[in-house]
This record gives sequence, C-alpha cells and structure tokens, in this order.
Amino acid sequence: MKKAVTIKEIAEQLNLSRNTVAKALNGQYVPEKTRELVLKKAQEMNYKSLNVNHIEIGNKKYRILLVSGKPLNNMNYFIPLIKGIENFCYERNFELFQYTYNKDRTPFTAFAEYVKGLNVDGIVAIECFDKSFVEKLINFGIPICFDDFTAGDLYTLRNYDIISTNDEQSFCDAVKLLYRKYKLTRFTFVGDIKHCLSFRERYMGMLKGISTVRGNHSRKEDILCNDESFDYGDANAIKTEILKLQYKPECFICCNDFIARNVCNALKILDIKIPENALVVGFDNVSEATSMHPEITSFSVNKEFLGRETMRALVQRIEAPDIPSRMITVSTTCIQRESTLR
Repeated sequence: MKKAVTIKEIAEQLNLSRNTVAKALNGQYVPEKTRELVLKKAQEMNYKSLNVNHIEIGNKKYRILLVSGKPLNNMNYFIPLIKGIENFCYERNFELFQYTYNKDRTPFTAFAEYVKGLNVDGIVAIECFDKSFVEKLINFGIPICFDDFTAGDLYTLRNYDIISTNDEQSFCDAVKLLYRKYKLTRFTFVGDIKHCLSFRERYMGMLKGISTVRGNHSRKEDILCNDESFDYGDANAIKTEILKLQYKPECFICCNDFIARNVCNALKILDIKIPENALVVGFDNVSEATSMHPEITSFSVNKEFLGRETMRALVQRIEAPDIPSRMITVSTTCIQRESTLR
C-alpha cells in the first residue's frame, strides 16, 4: 500500500517550511503565488487531505458582479477588501462590474433586469444584510459568495458561500483574556445583533466567553438597540443607555471600532476613566481604533486577503456548482492597546 504524502514532503519538494505549507493548505494567509505553488504541488503529489477548499482555479475568464446592499461608509475597511477582489480579477483577466443597490430608489425588478443583461458567471455580495434582498439574490441561481451575511435565518442552502472573520472565537478569547488578566466577569455588549451575522456571532462569542469563565450575564446588561432607530454615532445617546444599565459594567465589548470610539466618548462625558474604571474592546482595527486617546483594543484581519479569499471561494463554486454551501472563516489577530491595558 502506497504511503500517504505528508505536509513535510510537500515542503521539502518546494524548499518551504512546513508551517508555510500547512497555512496554504488550511486557508490561512500566505502570499498568493506561494499558495498557488503549494496547491499545485499538493495535487501533483496526490496529497489525500486536499479538500474542496483547495479546488484548483482554472484559466477561464469570468464575468463577476460586485454588488453592495448599501453605500460603503467605512472606507478604511472596504478599500483594501475591494482591492483584494479587484486584484484577483485583474490578475486573471476577469471582467468585474460593480453595483450599489438602493431599495428606496431602484425597484428590484430593474436590478434583476440589469443582472440578467450582464450575463455574469458569479456574484460577490458585500453589505447585503436585508433578508428579503439576500433571498432574491440567491434565487437568481447564479453562484454567489457573501462577505458577511444576514442575521435573519435562511433555510435555502444552495449555490452560495459565506466568507467571514472568526467572530465568535475572537470575542470569546477576548473575554477569557480579560478574565485571566483582571478577573473581569461583568461585560456589556454594544451593537445591534440583528444587523448582520457577524455582529450576532460576536455577541454569541462574548456570551460563550462569560460562560467559560463561569460568569453570569443578563441582556439587561447590554445595549442592543436597533440601529435603524438608534444612532450609535451619538455619544450622548450611548451615555443615556449606559445610565439605564442594571449593573456597572467592567468592560464594553463593541461590535466594531466605530461604536467602540463612541462608547469611549460617552464614558468621557460620564467621567468614567478608561481603562481604570472600564475597559473597551472593538473590532476591525480601522482608523477609529487609533484616532484618539485612548487607543482601542481591536481585532485585525488582513482585509485584502479577505477579498481574495472571497473571490477564490466564488470561482470554486462557479467551477464546482454542486459542492455544499460553505461558511469560510478567516482568522483575526487581537491588537491590545490602551483601552484594555491597566
């Protein structure tokens, strides 16, 4: 019986480290050329653990539509993400079209006619969180990859994939870290957990972390206002919600850096010192995390890599349309700053 090929053997053939080869095979970040080199060699050597995530991308030229469900306001996040998508398409001579859908201005039927007229091979969807819109996108029957997803439950599992950061584990780890360092058990989540899947997963991660350290938690300790009726950019509005909390929070876990910055501003109004009296954690590692004092602890993801992985997953689905729908997560790195350093 022929012995199975190992990661070590692939590494030796390419004169690369085992760690680099393992990362390439497990979907972690390595340079694009290195990844393609590793995957090609793994296929040549008949590496048995090569799975659907490693389908080799062919040389076909595709027409791709990048659709946004609303204007992209946080450009610090989206510019590198879109750059990754554009570079991936440019390197392979794909045609890339972009469309921002506004349900208040454009009937869906007009958008559907536009998509039909383009005759695209696949769709990348970003900031598409409205459940009805997402269902209609999926029902086009065109291979589609979502960057993040609606928080509404969908049971139509076909012909699409979701790319996301490892949101739940990130905030679970944050809670455990702060418990180990400072014995904190009283956490307050800030953000609309019905806004999108990633926000809901971050909330679940905080709850999982609290449960792991055997802390107690009630929703009365969170600020979960609907962001269609509540302005998370208004520090005074957040201040009012903080004053309503049942218990004095030890740490605010915020669904992103924009909200984390405004929580810091609200705490300043209340004369609550950071980090002496309360800690603050954000997510995305964009400019809001470092634009003022204190600088905010956040979770960073390689956004250009995220864009490339979104395209890679889409092309895999175009070329193998019968593969099961997938949730593909990209790891984050915790960047500790003043807001959690006592």
